[in-house]
This record gives sequence, C-alpha cells and structure tokens, in this order.
Amino acid sequence: MDKYFESRVNKLRSSLEKQNTQDLIILKDENIFYLTGFYGKDSESILLLINNDLYLLVNFIHLEQARKSIYNSKIKIIQYFKGKYEKLSEILRNYNVKAVGIEGKNIAYSDFVKLEKILSLKGSKLVSLEDLVENLRAVKDDNEITKIKKACEITDNAYSNLLSLKSSDIFKFSEIELMHEIEKWLINSGSDGKSFDIIVASNENSSAPHHISSRKKIKSGTLLMDFGCRFKNYCSDITRTIFTDNNKNNNKIKKVYNIVLQSQLKAREACREGISCSELDAVARNFIKSKGYGKNFGHGLGHGVGIEVHEKPAVSYRSKAVLKKNMIITIEPGIYIENLGGVRIEDMVLVKKNCCEVLYKSTKGDFK
Repeated sequence: MDKYFESRVNKLRSSLEKQNTQDLIILKDENIFYLTGFYGKDSESILLLINNDLYLLVNFIHLEQARKSIYNSKIKIIQYFKGKYEKLSEILRNYNVKAVGIEGKNIAYSDFVKLEKILSLKGSKLVSLEDLVENLRAVKDDNEITKIKKACEITDNAYSNLLSLKSSDIFKFSEIELMHEIEKWLINSGSDGKSFDIIVASNENSSAPHHISSRKKIKSGTLLMDFGCRFKNYCSDITRTIFTDNNKNNNKIKKVYNIVLQSQLKAREACREGISCSELDAVARNFIKSKGYGKNFGHGLGHGVGIEVHEKPAVSYRSKAVLKKNMIITIEPGIYIENLGGVRIEDMVLVKKNCCEVLYKSTKGDFK
C-alpha cells in the first residue's frame, strides 16, 4: 500500500511545482486519507507538505488511529494540545519559507485570517490554492478501482435482496423502514455502512430528487430508491425506479421511465476518454428535451465517485472538465413531475479509452 500513497504525494508535489511552491497545508480529511491512509472523520487534522518533509498534526482523540493507519515512516505524526494552527506555526518556524499554500476551500475565513496573521509574524505569506488534491483524486489508480468495484458488488447484492421480494412484502414497509432494511442488506453483504442518506420515495414523493424518506407506507405505483455503501472508505451510488404493480397512474410514468432509460443508455454509449462533461450531459439532456421534458430534468447528469460520494468531475452542462481514463462517474438522468412522481436511473461507470465499463449488474426490473 505504501507505493500508492508515495505515488500520490509525488504527483501532488509535481502539481505544486506548477504553482511555484512546494509547500501545502492540507485540511480536508478525505485528502489526508488519500495521501496517507489515515481517515479521521471531522478530525481537525492537518497534513503539512514542506520541502521534502511530511507532518501530520492530530489531536489526542485520533492519535492512536493515526499511528495504526500510517506505515510511511517519512510522515512525522505530531499531537497538538491547544490550537492546531499554533502548533503548525511552530513547525513552520524551522523552515525558511516565503509563501505557504493552503486548501482555500477547506478552511473557514476566520481561521484563514487567524493563520495568515500568525504566519505574517514569521515573514511568511499564506496563499489559497484550490482543488490540487481533488483533481488528483478524480483519476483512480488500480487499488481504488478494486475497492470501488467491490462497493458496487455489495450494492448489487443488496438490490438483489430487494428484487427477491413480492409487492405484497414491500407494502408492509414505510419509506423509512425500507430505507433501514436496505442499509441492513448493505451491511450484511460486507459494506462498512451507507455512503449517504438513503432515499426511498414512493409515488408522488419521487418527484423530489432528494426526497427525505418518510413514515408514509409504500403503496402500489412508483418506487424510487437511491442508495450506496462504503467499502474500505470508498463509495458506491445507485438509483433504480421500479413499479410495484399496474397502478392506473403508472401509464404516464412508465412512458417517462422509457425516456429516461433511453437517455441513460445513450449517455453510457457516448461515455469515453476525451469527451467533455458538458458534451456527455448534452447527449442525455437533448434526448429528454426532444421528448418535451427538458424543464423536468433540472440537475446535472452525474458526478465523480470515490472517497466521497460526490467528487470531481461534475458531469453537467456547466462543467468544463474533460473525462480521463480511469475516472469513475455516475450517469443518472431524471424526469420529475410534481404531484405525480419522478424517474431517475443511475449507474456508476469506469471511463476507458473508447468506451466505459458499467460497474453494476443490477437489472432495472419490477417486483414480482
């Protein structure tokens, strides 16, 4: 495993050279994990790259975990007792640096001003740098791909448990009860838990893209489920919309379903290295517009998935990103009609040179 972390740090150093610095203060837990193997959620930790040295600053709560997670002897693990930025300034005092980069998106303005003041007393300047680690994380290495594929396999298994039920079994659940049942299936299939708050939306509730699962009993009709899991700190994300029976309101929604399905398949077919995210979004969006539902597709086509369930690249009409080989993204068009219901179909795919690999085997079928 050390080789992966070492390779990532080396790539980051190369990115820093393009910014005319070799020093960076990293604050985001996911970025620290990506570079070291230590993942403390909301840990208040700092990773400092300075010259050829690496420092990880942690509090007492995360000290033991950090020591057990990191095998790179080059990383100096230091416990801070009071202010983490004061401890950071003590370390920086031993280096003659004119400017130090910091993850500008991952620090509160008040903390930035505080640290800026501390460093100015030492004759150093604090420079905000954005997305250096996040841009590296967008392209997955083989170790990450293996973990994400396992997370998707677990998600497939959970969904197969769901499809083994009859409609009459599903009607015994409320949305929130089925949500917890799905989470239980994910855990029993080998996950480390859910990757985000699971969405279970029945009938008209499915018109809200991020509906909060309620105590409403599931009845015949449309059922939208958006869920995923974590496996060794890597995420999965899937959405399926199914029909529990031939409810009279289903005819229009089933027509909408076929439109969404065709748009998703067209986008999957177009997905490959070199296509821009906005161009890929347009493949699905233009098809939906041609069917008269353009105003009902109000979100982007997809997003990157990895350590976070939403990460770079953003796959939308506003995105300037271009897909690269070994990026992992979602393709999830949707149509939402207020007071009737909505349809979203989502797969995760691995971008390849001339195509993409769909990471799910789950069907898009109905209950028995």
